[in-house]
Amino acid sequence: MTFETPPTSQPDVASIGSTPSKQATSTAEKGSLSLFQEGDVSIQRQKPFTTLSAIGIGYGVTNTAVGIPLILSTAIPMGGSPQVFWGFLLMAGVGLATATTLAELISAIPHPGGQYIWVNKLAPERYRRGLSYTTAMISWIAAVATGSSGNLSIPLNAFTIVTLLYPDFVYQRWMGFVAFQVINIITCFGACFEYVLPKISKGLLLLNMATVGVIIVTLCAMSSTRTSAGDFFKVVNISGWPDGVAFIIGLNGANWCFSCLDAATHLAEEIPSPSTNIPKALIWTIIVASSSGLLVVLAILVNLGPADAIDYSGIAIFHRITGSKSAAIGLWVPVLFLVFSSVWAIQTWQSRIAWAISRESGFPLHRHFSKIFPAPFYTPIWSLVGSAVGTALFGCLYLASELAFNSLIATGVLLQEDVTFSMDHSGTPN
Repeated sequence: MTFETPPTSQPDVASIGSTPSKQATSTAEKGSLSLFQEGDVSIQRQKPFTTLSAIGIGYGVTNTAVGIPLILSTAIPMGGSPQVFWGFLLMAGVGLATATTLAELISAIPHPGGQYIWVNKLAPERYRRGLSYTTAMISWIAAVATGSSGNLSIPLNAFTIVTLLYPDFVYQRWMGFVAFQVINIITCFGACFEYVLPKISKGLLLLNMATVGVIIVTLCAMSSTRTSAGDFFKVVNISGWPDGVAFIIGLNGANWCFSCLDAATHLAEEIPSPSTNIPKALIWTIIVASSSGLLVVLAILVNLGPADAIDYSGIAIFHRITGSKSAAIGLWVPVLFLVFSSVWAIQTWQSRIAWAISRESGFPLHRHFSKIFPAPFYTPIWSLVGSAVGTALFGCLYLASELAFNSLIATGVLLQEDVTFSMDHSGTPN
């Protein structure tokens, strides 16, 4: 892999990562400046994204507010309401620090490769090639793991609706596997069209905010109980771990709600002025995520009552607060749809990582993965398909062993966080 920065007189960051001496030799579409070929490298000239649509992609991946109900079943047993409330605030602070660092790095070196390019620029010369390549592969594998986690969370939480209506229903692992693969195919196809992506991301951002508002109003209006101050700040640890250890373990849920903040950085060649627009998108993603997420946390915890239930799944909590199965399902369905949309955003994210790595000849079948298809796509189709195949393989692992799947997914998500977190402490280029 070689990483060459273009001359300082070159204002177009699209050529970062390509050899400066290579000249644009052909266009993919006559009469259009939308797609250039520099040697064997496809350079994306489409700039359909704006700051708002980049926020839509970034927030669509993190999906903080609607992700809160999904993580309550793992967070509340680790410490009750204090675990959820203080854990969310703590991870919001960590998310802000991470987004601020990413914003500074992308403003200095805008490149769709993101972390592995920055590692190459900042690491000691002796180690930069190895560290950069390792970072690149970890980033892609972690993105695929995150997408696989989202793919599986949809059917698992969808079947809780069936369980609520039919308590005798028994979930079988093959059901989740089939739904997993169908979702993977649909979201991969939906991410193939460049011009559709910004429009969908804006629409989903508005839908997300509307869903958050409906959840907050419905829970507060239909709740027949209120949580007392004593219950709100009472630590309820039924995990078996000591309180301190349980709190740290319980942070995984809140951390998941602020993960994948680097998604917008990989749009560096698909947005005008990436050195200014992407930092704005990163910071606004945190602002929107923190404010909307905190409102959902308070709406749930204030109306939940004492933490004395056994089932803390999202739909069970909605049912407990509203007292109505219809209302619980009505709130749960849009949550699942937005999680589905986050998988679509993750497909875009992981494919851009594979595409950027392939342009540096660092990926298997890189000659195919580095190509951008012409109209009507303008996207790296083979990178999308390759990343979707990786996700499908994760799904096959789930069918074979749920424990192995969960272990690999957890490792992948932690690796993604480690890559981003390591950049927070690497400094920034002069």
